[in-house]
Amino acid sequence: MDAKKETAAGLEGVTQMERSGLMNPAPAGERQRQNGTMQSERDPETAKGKTSARKKRHPALRALLWTLRKSIVPILCIAAILGGMYMGYTIIGKRPGDDVFDIATWKHMYDLVFAD
Repeated sequence: MDAKKETAAGLEGVTQMERSGLMNPAPAGERQRQNGTMQSERDPETAKGKTSARKKRHPALRALLWTLRKSIVPILCIAAILGGMYMGYTIIGKRPGDDVFDIATWKHMYDLVFAD
């Protein structure tokens, strides 16, 4: 509190740029640099600079990354199903863990559940 005095608003000793940033927060698309200037990400001049400086990836790598992004949820769902089957069969059912991935085990369970 050496250079700044406290008031009811608490804004004495604050520069005009800091005050405008406090009173009117910047939109989500704007970033503040270290020197205090505001720059919009949607600004056409900076967008050109970003695209020219950014290195393009190989099309095969882009396709692989796109596929991984789109398939992460189904992969996690399948992993959860397999983990749940294993834990349920071995921990709750107290059966050997090798039988979990045997198709005959699941056919037998299906017959037990849906038998007439």
